[in-house]
Amino acid sequence: MIKHIFCDLDGTLYNNGLRDEDVKAIKEIEADGVIFHVATGRVFKQAYKMISDKFKLNGYFICENGSFIFDKDKNLIFKEPLDDYLVRKIINTFDSNTSHIYLKYNGDIILSDGAKIFEYYSNDYIVDKEIFKRESFDNLVGNVGILSEDMDELKRLEYFYKDKFGEVCDVYLSGPYTLNIVPNHVSKRHAIEYICEKYNVSLDEVATMGDSPNDICMLKGIKHSFAMNKSSEEVKESASYTVNNVKEGIEMIKKINRTM
Repeated sequence: MIKHIFCDLDGTLYNNGLRDEDVKAIKEIEADGVIFHVATGRVFKQAYKMISDKFKLNGYFICENGSFIFDKDKNLIFKEPLDDYLVRKIINTFDSNTSHIYLKYNGDIILSDGAKIFEYYSNDYIVDKEIFKRESFDNLVGNVGILSEDMDELKRLEYFYKDKFGEVCDVYLSGPYTLNIVPNHVSKRHAIEYICEKYNVSLDEVATMGDSPNDICMLKGIKHSFAMNKSSEEVKESASYTVNNVKEGIEMIKKINRTM
């Protein structure tokens, strides 16, 4: 039986807002005893704000691609940020004329520049070039990101950082215009495994939903994983099922549970 659902936000549950049909489906399946969790690359305050007007989450918020986990009462229960020394090295090696570096730092998005690009995702950010000169970040950087409208340049930077830091970091395109660099022992998948241990459930008792390359880790190898139909082929191939929206995925989960 599927007891927990872990769902990505942007492009999956959240598409310029939440669909009433999806929210209704979430509430209905939670009434059946299934716990719904969010797994996102966003910082906590953004994730919380995106859904709190529509429904109260009963599960956990996996934020910054697994670097931080919060419970439904906003308590931080887990953190595994990038080491300050590594953050400094990533910043020092950044060199691009068409891209901008940013940090997810202490719950905020700090941009060096590129605000107009970032507004594709959110207008909740701070532009502060001085912070990138720091030697210490108090070990509060969940991940380092790069913004660009030039996809060829993002691909170049992806290969560059994989080559330079691939032994200690995961480097991947997380959506249009963004590249993310995170600790390689941190991911949405690892965060899900951490929560499963707390509940004493197996991965066969969870369902996952996503649409982007940073969701592949929580789709691939999970028996009940759902990719959105609009996802790239790489993402869809990593999932067990493809669906049009969260409601459709939940309806399939209900059918699966009825046969168990």
